[in-house]
This record gives sequence, C-alpha cells and structure tokens, in this order.
Amino acid sequence: MKTNSYFLGANTSCGFYSLFNELYNPDKDNTIYLIKGGPGTGKSSIMKKIASAAENKNLSVKRIPCSSDPFSLDAIIIPELKISFADATSPHTINPVYPGVCEYTIELSQFWNKDKLKANSDIIKRITKENSLAHKKCINFLKAASVVNKEMIDLLKPAYDTDKINRFINRLINTEISFLQKGECKSVFLSAVTPLGIVIQYDTLFTYDKIFTINDKYGYVSGLIMNELNNYSEINKIHRTKCLCPLNPEKIDHILFNNFALFTGDTYHPMIKKCDKTIHSERFLIKEEYNKVKNRVNFLNKTKFELIGESVKFIKEAKSLHDILESYYIAAMDFSKVSSITDEIINDILS
Repeated sequence: MKTNSYFLGANTSCGFYSLFNELYNPDKDNTIYLIKGGPGTGKSSIMKKIASAAENKNLSVKRIPCSSDPFSLDAIIIPELKISFADATSPHTINPVYPGVCEYTIELSQFWNKDKLKANSDIIKRITKENSLAHKKCINFLKAASVVNKEMIDLLKPAYDTDKINRFINRLINTEISFLQKGECKSVFLSAVTPLGIVIQYDTLFTYDKIFTINDKYGYVSGLIMNELNNYSEINKIHRTKCLCPLNPEKIDHILFNNFALFTGDTYHPMIKKCDKTIHSERFLIKEEYNKVKNRVNFLNKTKFELIGESVKFIKEAKSLHDILESYYIAAMDFSKVSSITDEIINDILS
C-alpha cells in the first residue's frame, strides 16, 4: 500500500498559491467534507483521526500537510472511497458546487463559546493582523528571490547548448516516457517554504519504482527538460503529477509518472542517494560562455537562497502568532462534541 503526501497550497512569489481544486471532482461522484472553523478548533485533529481509522481498515490515505505548519493537515484523500476532507477556511476556501450531494460542511463554530472569544476580541484582532503582516513579508522576500532568480537564468541561457539538451530530451522521451500509462494530469507541490525551512516530501518520491535525478544547481536545464516532457505528455495524454516550484509556480520542478519519478536536485532540493540514474546538467554547459558569467551567477544564486531564508523567518513568525491565536480558540472549544461528530463521520464512511 503506497501512502504519500504533498502540499496543495504554498506561499510563493505570486502570493499564496492554492491547488485545492485538485482535491476532488464533483462531477465524478467524489465526496468532500468541508471543515470550517477558527484556528485551534480541531480541523487538523479531525483529519488525523479519520486518516488513522481509514489506514486501520487497510485503506490508503494521502495526507496534505499545511505549508504554514507541516505538522498540521490541510486535507486528506481516501482514494478507494472517493472521499476527501479539507480545511475549507482561508486562504484555501472551498465553496460547495453541489451542496449536500458532493459536499458536506462540518461547522465547528457551533462548538465554541462565543462569550469567551468576545472577551478576548481585542487581542485576537491584533494578533490576526500581525499574523497577516508576517505572511505578507514572507511573500515579499519570495518575490525578491524570484526577481533575482530570473536575472540569474537570463545570464545562464547562452551558457548552455540548447541543441544538445533537446537531443537528450528526445532520447528520454523515446526510452522512458513514450510508452507510459495514459491518464489525467494533476498539479501539486512536492516542497514548500515552511517554518521548518524548505520541506520536501521525499517519502512520496520513494514510493516510485524508478527515480531519475537531474543534478542542476541553478534549475535552468531541469526547467527546460520538465517543460518539454510535460508538453509531450499533454499532447499524448500521459498520466502524470506536475510538482510546481514553490518559488515560481509557473515552473515545474519535478514530474511523477505512474511508476517513474523525475526529480530536480538544485539549491533548495538537496540531491537524493536513492536514485536509479543521475543526469548532470554540467554536461550541457558551454564552458567558455559559463566562465564569463560564473561569478555573477553564483552571487545571484547565493542571494536568492538568502532571500528565501528571510521568507522562512517570517513564516516562522507567522506560525508563532498563529499558535497564540489557537490558544484562545482552544480555551473556548467544547472538544467532546468535536470528538463525537468525528466518531459519527468515521462510522458513516467506513461502514
């Protein structure tokens, strides 16, 4: 049984980027439970309890961690049952398409003590605003990192042999991609900027039978390869999961096919040892051209990484403020009722 996880929302240079539309398809008899409530009201705990109950019944569960707190869950998917559960509050709000048919809302606000929350309204408002500001600062540093990265890539373009890269891509398509299983395309984040730094879901990667790694310090060659493979796969309807770049979600960092994973090892995705083949981007370099820009490129790459580090500091600050907010909601909640409704849902879906 393969159990994997990935992010469906991440702070990026474009702001918070949500892929929660990937959770379910209301037109294909999927069901989703939309959990509503403030911080600390038990949304993640409900999903963890349901995930454990499903796994105890030998069902596979996909866990979707929160990029603002990787120990917390944003969603879970139980594929065999075609059921999902999601934190449907901002910044990944989900509105029902077919209420009561495909979507069911679990409203946790019915279990909190309004008087207790009102008694702390001033501090709750203040910390909520501070939390929002910390998130904005995180985004601002990611925007700056994205600008630096673009300048670096522009400098690097003449330093690579494009024809050689294209010939390699064609060989890769013919030997590894052309015969793969047909199917749908999904988008996720395999990594995200979190309070713990850049978190990469390596365990998900290791569920694949074959892994190729593109060792690409600057991420330029791997970006070209991923883009061309995705274009080919789109035309030929090949099943795949695109893993978007948390710095620039327009870029594809990794592609996961049915049993074959193509992974980018770069500045913020450290190389993995468990790998069937490593493709070194240096093989495509035009050394004379690279030497002209090497010092500037390395400076920009270092600057980009430092800016990402600053964004981590602010998402960490936001997490600390969120923890304080949670404490006020936790004190106002009747968790016995939350536990009771969770047990009812488990009995319902697993029966």
